[in-house]
Amino acid sequence: MIYWDNNATTPLAPEVLEAMLPYLRENFFNPSAAYGPGKSVRKAIETAREQVAALVGAAASEIIFTSGGTEASNTALAQFRHVLTLATEHPATLRTARGEAAPVLANGQADVPEWRELLPGHDGASFAWANHETGVIQPVRSLANAAHEAGARVHVDLVQAAGKLPIALHNYSVDFASLSAHKLHGPKGVGALYVRTGTACTPYLTGGAQEDYRRAGTENVAGIIGFGKAAELALQAADDYAALSALRERFVNALRAGGVEVCINGAAAPRLPHVLNMRVPGVSAESLFLLLEPAGLMCSTGSACTSAEPHPSHVLLAMGLADKQVRESLRFSLSRYTTMQEVDTAASIFLGAWRKVRSVQSAITGPVMVYR
Repeated sequence: MIYWDNNATTPLAPEVLEAMLPYLRENFFNPSAAYGPGKSVRKAIETAREQVAALVGAAASEIIFTSGGTEASNTALAQFRHVLTLATEHPATLRTARGEAAPVLANGQADVPEWRELLPGHDGASFAWANHETGVIQPVRSLANAAHEAGARVHVDLVQAAGKLPIALHNYSVDFASLSAHKLHGPKGVGALYVRTGTACTPYLTGGAQEDYRRAGTENVAGIIGFGKAAELALQAADDYAALSALRERFVNALRAGGVEVCINGAAAPRLPHVLNMRVPGVSAESLFLLLEPAGLMCSTGSACTSAEPHPSHVLLAMGLADKQVRESLRFSLSRYTTMQEVDTAASIFLGAWRKVRSVQSAITGPVMVYR
């Protein structure tokens, strides 16, 4: 199996599992306990906090552990009364933010002048550093500076970007940022919220004194330890991610050499090096998808959070693609474990599926369609 849906989730790194196991077995103590073993677990959590902070250029005191990226984003958005976001945002933002969604350009990036024009009247601004479907990277500094100039605090969704790009939050006008462990070879069910020093933040969950009264509930100790280790590994593997753009291009070039017309969504914008959102004109994504999985190549026809919904991607529609073009689009997301041999095998599988679909299409029958 070739797993190329790493934007949905990543396999747990072996080193992460090894780091977590003691906290699922012998080190099971509550980190709030006053006795020695509990204090030892508390110390391990603080080490993980430092590791996560280092990944995004923050101070350890600015990191609050949560149940995932969604809770982190929801907590940040709850700090605002009226939020300006982008039409291409993740559902965790779009379905939570109270406010307006600014349009994007055809390349998937924000229309900065329009963003500036819409900002007055908003006390918050929220956008993803890199998009979950296309990998398109936003002009972070321009958007954040414009928001601060308009008197709005800024939340940045780092769920897809953290660990894949060099990020130093202290160099940007960012007040809040959300992260998720399972997008960078860490465990599911744990994330973090960055709150810049001096920024007011009302707790989303109240109760105990955990996280310095900033997020109540007994900590997911093993998950936090795993998150810390995953962050440490991601920071060490920065060059591996940068090199993925070459493997991505190798895959695209192999398809084109095989006769496939490949159109890349967001090609005109800077993108995460491991993400490829592409379409083949005249061939539905569903028909290819149904052939790729049995042949051993796993990818996506959209984000994992919306794959069960029959309507087309709101991200691609916001970029101006027609409904037919959206339904021709597939997302491939590689990982730092992807190899050249895997790329060549994936290209062979794709070409086989494409030829099979083409063989049953004609000017009379039209394209193969899949109905749910």
